[in-house]
Amino acid sequence: MATVSNALPLISRRGLIGATCLLTSALMAGCAQDGAPAGDAENLEGILSVGILRPVSLDPFALVGTSAEQVASQIFEPLVRFDYTSGELVGAAAERFDVSEDARIFTFHLRERVFHDGSAVTARDFKRAWERLVNPASAAAAELGASPNAYRLAVVEGYDALAAGDVSALSGVSCPDERTLEIHLVEPYAGFASVLAHPSLAAVPASAEEDVAAFGSSPIGAGPFRMEGSWGKNSTAVRLTRFDGYTGDAPVLAGARFQVFSDTVSAYQEFLTGSLDMAACPVDELEGAIARYGRAVDGLTVGPGAHLVQAPDLATSYLALNVAAAPLDNADVRRALSLAVDRQGLVGRVYRDTHLVADGIVPPFVSGYRDAAWPYTVYDPARARELLDAVYPANDEGVRGEPFSLIYTGRGGNENVIEQIVEDLAAVGIECEPEELEEQVFYERVRSGDYQIARLDVVTERPVTESVLFPLFHSRCRGGSNVSGFASEEVDSLIDQARTARDDISREALLAEADTLIGEEAPVIPLTYPMHAFACTAKANGLVIDPAGVPRLAEIPPEE
Repeated sequence: MATVSNALPLISRRGLIGATCLLTSALMAGCAQDGAPAGDAENLEGILSVGILRPVSLDPFALVGTSAEQVASQIFEPLVRFDYTSGELVGAAAERFDVSEDARIFTFHLRERVFHDGSAVTARDFKRAWERLVNPASAAAAELGASPNAYRLAVVEGYDALAAGDVSALSGVSCPDERTLEIHLVEPYAGFASVLAHPSLAAVPASAEEDVAAFGSSPIGAGPFRMEGSWGKNSTAVRLTRFDGYTGDAPVLAGARFQVFSDTVSAYQEFLTGSLDMAACPVDELEGAIARYGRAVDGLTVGPGAHLVQAPDLATSYLALNVAAAPLDNADVRRALSLAVDRQGLVGRVYRDTHLVADGIVPPFVSGYRDAAWPYTVYDPARARELLDAVYPANDEGVRGEPFSLIYTGRGGNENVIEQIVEDLAAVGIECEPEELEEQVFYERVRSGDYQIARLDVVTERPVTESVLFPLFHSRCRGGSNVSGFASEEVDSLIDQARTARDDISREALLAEADTLIGEEAPVIPLTYPMHAFACTAKANGLVIDPAGVPRLAEIPPEE
C-alpha cells in the first residue's frame, strides 16, 4: 500500500493562475481606495459578522445550500479539505492517508481531536456519521427523511445493502483502532479522498442519533468553532465561539455571528451600515462596490484595498445537445451551433459582467481548467455558416430545416439568456422554439431524452476535473447526469484510467486528453462561468473565501 501525504496536490498552479488571469482581465478594477467599512460598535472585538440566507439545517445529515455550508464548515471538521491558495488537498481531521495500489482501499490516520462536548473523536465516530446518512432506519432518517448527502458514499462497499435497509452497517468501512479508518470501495477510484472534504461527511458524536432534534438545534462537531446557544426556525442568527479544545491551529477570531436575512439585498444594505463584516454583493451594487472597495486579485483573499472578493463559482452554464436527435447527431452541426453563440454578448448585456465567458466545460478553480480548452467556444458565425452549409444547408429563405426545440426553466433570468441564444442561432439560419417548463417537467424530459436543446448548469462541489467529466460524459451516466447521451469508448477509457491513477500528474494528463476529445465532439455548448461576489470590512483582512462561498474563518492570520 503506497502512502500518500496529507498534502496531495490536486489543483494545478496553472488552473489557479488561469482563473485569476481570466478574472483580472475581465473585470479590472484599477487602483481602488481602501474604502471598506470598519464596522460599528455593535461588532464585538474579535467577532466577525456574516450575512447569510436562512439555512435549512446545520445537521450534516440534512446539510444543503451555501448558507448551511458557510456555518457548518466552521463547526464540523471533515477528514480533508481543499487549500485553494496552495492548490492542494490537505489533511484536516486526518493527518495523512494511504491508498492501495489498486486504488480501492483508503486508510486514514486521524489526528487527536475532541468534540465540543469534550469527548474524543475516534474512527468509529466517522463510521457512525456515514452510516447515519445512508441507513434508512437511522434515527435521523426516521425524523428527517432520506439524507441528501448519502450519495457521496455510493462507491463504498456495502452502500447498496445499507441504503436498501438490508443491513445496519457499512461493510466497507472499518476501524482497526481508534485513530485508523479504513474504507473499501466497490471499484478503483483514486480521487475518492476529495469526496470526503465535504462537511456532511465529518464525524458526529453518538448524541446525534440519541436525540436528533436536540442535535439539529445545537450541533456538536469537532471543528475550530462551537455553537453558542441553539438554532431554530425562529432564530435570527447563529453564534459561534472559538473552541478552546481544538487541537489544530487556534483561530485568531474569538467567534462569529451569522445573521440571517430574507434576501441578499437586505443583507448588503445592512453591510453598508457597518454592522456586518461580510455579505454577498447584489448585481446592481457590484460596479460601485468594486470601485469603492477594490477587488481581490486572486479571487480569494480579503486584504487592504481588496475588500470585494469576486471569483468564478465551481460551475458552468451550458446548453445540452441531444446527440441522438437529428440533425444534432452530426458533430459539425453541434460545432456550428457552438460557434454561433456570442458568449461575450451574454456576459456583457445579459449578465452585466457577473459571469465570465466559458471556453470549455471545466470551470476555473477546478484542477483541469485550461485556457481555450474547447476550440468551438469562440464566436465565429462565419465559420458556423460554413460548417452548416456543408451538412445542413439553408432553403431559399436562409432557414435550415425545422425549428429546434429549446427547453429551459424560468428561474435565474433564463428568459434573457434564451432570447439572445435564439437570436444568435437565427443569424446562422437555425430557428428555435423556446419552451419554458416547470422544473420537475424540465428535468423529466431532459433525463428521458425528450428534447433537442436544453439550458443547464453543472455545479461541482469538488475542484477536481473528474467530478465534471465523469457525470456529464461517461457512458455509464447516460440516462442520468449525462443528458446529452454522449458516448465514446476512448473517452470512457481515459476517464476510467484517470480514476485509477494515484498521482495527480498522470490523472490530469488523462483527463485533459479526454476533455480535448469531448470538446472536439461538442456534445454540449459551454456558455458562461457564473461568479459570486462578497463585500467585506477591514476586520476580515486575510480571510479566504473559497469558490463555494465558504469563509475560512479559522485561517484568518494574526495582524502583523
